Amino acid sequence: MNPITMYRELAAAGTMLASYPLDYLIRLGLPVGIRLSRDAVILSHGLGGDRTNLAALAAWVRLAGFNNVHFFEYPTRQPIDESAAKLVEMIARNDAGSGIHLIGHSLGGTISRIAASRIAAANMGEGAVRSLVTLAAPYQHSEPNRHEIADRHEIAIFGDEDPIVRPPGNEHRGVFKRIAVLRNTGHLGVLYHPETIRITLSELWESRVRGA
Repeated sequence: MNPITMYRELAAAGTMLASYPLDYLIRLGLPVGIRLSRDAVILSHGLGGDRTNLAALAAWVRLAGFNNVHFFEYPTRQPIDESAAKLVEMIARNDAGSGIHLIGHSLGGTISRIAASRIAAANMGEGAVRSLVTLAAPYQHSEPNRHEIADRHEIAIFGDEDPIVRPPGNEHRGVFKRIAVLRNTGHLGVLYHPETIRITLSELWESRVRGA
């Protein structure tokens, strides 16, 4: 890991630790900008993390005009398939009739992907996934229709020096709508990278239902 990546990882870890006391403020709600869409956005943290890890990204999402924001949390030892089933239930509860946008970091991205795949397989009208952005998410865990859902929805963002989840090789690249590999970035750094924020907000903007 080069010095730039190491610095970014340490800075990301520090930001993550500093965010834990902000949980109370997050539950009260963060300031919002002009409401551009009533679409619900659900953010899922990585293994061993919690909602505060996504506080910065959630703030950007709200300030971009998406104030119907929720966090999906799951126990560390809960099986992935069970977590995905819980997320599907949460999607059904929070869809306002215009669809859902999913954003997940690490294992949370994998869970979001599986949930989106199950919704597509069930042809659910309610809770339809309008967009899916995964951040440093493992991509080996799959379901039969994994490729179909990914082609339509998933934008996958990776760090080029992530020692935990390496960017996919050519054999996997065809199953994503788009792949972005961030230079000098590790597993935590991808969460706070300016390009991650830009790509995520751009995808929300393009996929949203217009109007409030």
